[in-house]
Amino acid sequence: MDVDVLIVGLGPAGATVLSKLSRIAGSEISILAIDHRIKPGFPVQCGEFMPSPKEMSTLMPNVPKTKDFFTFDKQFISTNTKTISFFTPEGRVIKTPFEGYTLHRGKWNAHLIEVGREYGTEVWTSACAVDMTNNKITVVREHGRSVQITPRVIVGADGVSSRIAKWTGLAEKRADKHFVIVKQHLMTDIENEFDSTDIQMFFGEKYAPGAYAWIIPKSGNSANVGAGVRLPMLKGKMNVSKALSNLINEHPIASQLLKGAQIDKTIAGVVPVGLPFQKTVNLNSQTLLVGDAACQIVSSVGGGIPPSMVAGSIAAKTIADFLHGTCSLAEYQTRWHKSMLKVLISAYKLRQFFDKISSGKDSRIQWYMNRLKSGDINKVVHCAIPRKVSLAYPFVRFLNWLVI
Repeated sequence: MDVDVLIVGLGPAGATVLSKLSRIAGSEISILAIDHRIKPGFPVQCGEFMPSPKEMSTLMPNVPKTKDFFTFDKQFISTNTKTISFFTPEGRVIKTPFEGYTLHRGKWNAHLIEVGREYGTEVWTSACAVDMTNNKITVVREHGRSVQITPRVIVGADGVSSRIAKWTGLAEKRADKHFVIVKQHLMTDIENEFDSTDIQMFFGEKYAPGAYAWIIPKSGNSANVGAGVRLPMLKGKMNVSKALSNLINEHPIASQLLKGAQIDKTIAGVVPVGLPFQKTVNLNSQTLLVGDAACQIVSSVGGGIPPSMVAGSIAAKTIADFLHGTCSLAEYQTRWHKSMLKVLISAYKLRQFFDKISSGKDSRIQWYMNRLKSGDINKVVHCAIPRKVSLAYPFVRFLNWLVI
């Protein structure tokens, strides 16, 4: 089966490529999009938080028409938020203004796919890419039916363990410290002084060793409650399930807020938190990587939706230009680097600094966070490094020696 474009994976990155490319090309380009799930985008495997267009204009100033680009239809917004609160291991709260909203991410994801279908794109669900030989992709569909696809362009949007990245030589071997294992409950019936406009982030080796835990409000007295851990920072019998249980049942603040709340759904997954891959284009196979498959992520907080939207849109425009003979696919990497590489590198540097100051010890996290104010936290959530952090960085080893 010959197609112009094969999109493998229909999470936020692949679905964005599908929606944007379908709108640009209409029936001029034949597009096939596949996903191994029965219902792409479900289960939702993220906190669903999205910064407001105003905040995104600060985070990614090089994205054209930021306000329009990151504005969602009201039907996809669960609730609006105004602040983010950081809770230190000892319970100190540092709150900073930061506008955003929690998405109905699965509903939005499904809408993008439906847009593609309306423009004539063929979508196969329960379809898995199982092999690649001589730039031909073998796809297994329902009931074991096998189909060989010959695309002119391949889009690898198949997540953190991307097969497309491996088959095309674009994958990079990463150590365990570059991945966060996450688990999240959707909790309902939260009634204890619940501020639905505040995102809460918790730190500490008991609740999120090497990462952070969160309570992200949704509509109707519900919230996404989750924890992340990194394997090198785990001690003893700690794991992500234990960390999340500790947050809900033992944290002095979170446990009181969530007392009596019910667990509706549970998800788990792995989030990449390293630098983006050095190469996201393979010209021999005419392949592009987008989203988690390319490690295009705000690694300081594990934010994947905004980078996936940007990369997916750029990929769609580049593919259309390439198929019309006006540019090389190599232009994709140049374009997305210009739009967001700087912020992804800054986020990674923040994550590295957090690793150096914490070393898995709450006493160190507390000591450093005690010296941060709301303005410093505001810079951090905008992926900017506060001046006091920059000044302290060369002396971290000495400071860590002083702080037991």
